[in-house]
Amino acid sequence: MKFMLTASGNIFYRAGHNRWRTLLVAWLMLLPMFSLGLYTSPTASAALALDPNMETTWKRTDQFVAQGSQPRSWLWGPQAFSIVTEDYDGSPGSGDVPAGKRLVAYFDKSRMEINNPMGDRSSKYFVTNGLLVKELIGGRRQFGDTNFASYVPSDTPVVGDRFNNSKAPTYYSLGEVSSLVLGQNSAKNRLNQSVTAYIERDGGIREDLTYGKYNVSIAYYDPTFGHNVPGVFWDFMNSRGKVLENGQTVDGPVVDWIFSTGYALTEPFWTKAVVAGKEKDVLMQCFERRCYSYTPSNPAAFQVEMGNVGQHYYNWRYRAPVLNCSTAPIRGFGKLWADNPSVKARIGCPYSYSAEQVTKIAVLNFEHGKMVWVNSSAGTSYYLPFAKTIFAVFDDGSWATVADSWDESQPESANLVAPPGLYEPKRGFGKAWRNETGLKLRERLGWAIEKYELGGVGAVQNFWSGLMLWFGPTKEIFVGFRYYNRTNVWETYPDTFVG
Repeated sequence: MKFMLTASGNIFYRAGHNRWRTLLVAWLMLLPMFSLGLYTSPTASAALALDPNMETTWKRTDQFVAQGSQPRSWLWGPQAFSIVTEDYDGSPGSGDVPAGKRLVAYFDKSRMEINNPMGDRSSKYFVTNGLLVKELIGGRRQFGDTNFASYVPSDTPVVGDRFNNSKAPTYYSLGEVSSLVLGQNSAKNRLNQSVTAYIERDGGIREDLTYGKYNVSIAYYDPTFGHNVPGVFWDFMNSRGKVLENGQTVDGPVVDWIFSTGYALTEPFWTKAVVAGKEKDVLMQCFERRCYSYTPSNPAAFQVEMGNVGQHYYNWRYRAPVLNCSTAPIRGFGKLWADNPSVKARIGCPYSYSAEQVTKIAVLNFEHGKMVWVNSSAGTSYYLPFAKTIFAVFDDGSWATVADSWDESQPESANLVAPPGLYEPKRGFGKAWRNETGLKLRERLGWAIEKYELGGVGAVQNFWSGLMLWFGPTKEIFVGFRYYNRTNVWETYPDTFVG
């Protein structure tokens, strides 16, 4: 095979950001055209009820709110609106909950979970409070302690009304300003400084000094992810009031913020949000488990509120319309798509113009990932970003693409001396590996663990949110999920199609 490499070597999801975001918006606008009566649903049973420890957790704070004896906002909500079982690897199960499932209860503000029904019921962590905000922003749903699957992040507004609320940012908007991993998007300590940052719907940040009129300043710097917490939220997180403990009404902390809120993922931002049909100034900040809002125009006892994260997550996970595609993939792609609902939901429908296309493909494995070369120049329509494309796939499952312009007039290698048992990649793989310093391919992939790439016949097909590649020599299907301005995700499956 011959290789080429463009001078730019941009990551595809960055180079095509506007195009793909436009496609996402178009897709979301088309949702009402699908079969809206057909929804995915959790495993539910009329017999399921709140576990006694869940009921105790709710009563501790929200029983008093329900009674009207404490003028404060809900920590959970008036009641669980859905009690279901969900897949969770390793959970032993108990009673009506089988092994591999966990009992969860969705409230307006969050979700309660019991991951191990055989655990210590005296521990406050017997009932856990899901990291729903991280999932909504990052799109990574958790199905076990170490089992995650990637989806398109939620496009629901974080604060205010769900519809006709065009200025408030969505969870998707927060992806570029959130700390989903340590060291990402950290901020400097701004203790005692005024909060005047404004966030646009698209995630853009600007300073707006007019918000200084609300006299909100930073009271705490959370060093975990590196974010500032304003006094209005910090005071609420440390407030005291009537709570129920061991069957007795006592004066105690209302919010155990590590347990119920988690660490700050974003800075505090002002925005314009439509609340009950009326536009208001709202200060918002998202944490691992909850998002907070501060509405200066509300009555004092209800200026700080928890966002409806439980509702938002439930709708994102369970109330997306079932796909009603005009075409369906066939052979190996079709079998994987039909047999794996997670892949189907995340990658969407195949483009109507994009039937499966036969191509040449080659794979070279590295210490920390692999490179995949695809010759798409014979295609009759758009399949890949370049006529000849190199995919760099990293150990963490992310991937990027570069174009290939290596030709026979160029040297095959730089004659580098590899460590024993390892090899310098050659031709197009080698040129990309050496020269793509912006992507740091050499640092991220390490040396090749094979002397020669394995090549053969393959196939490619484009979908709404990614593509599938079939590699004939090993009968594997590579699935690349595109997440626009998020990290792309790559997964590998065996081709089980026979025929």
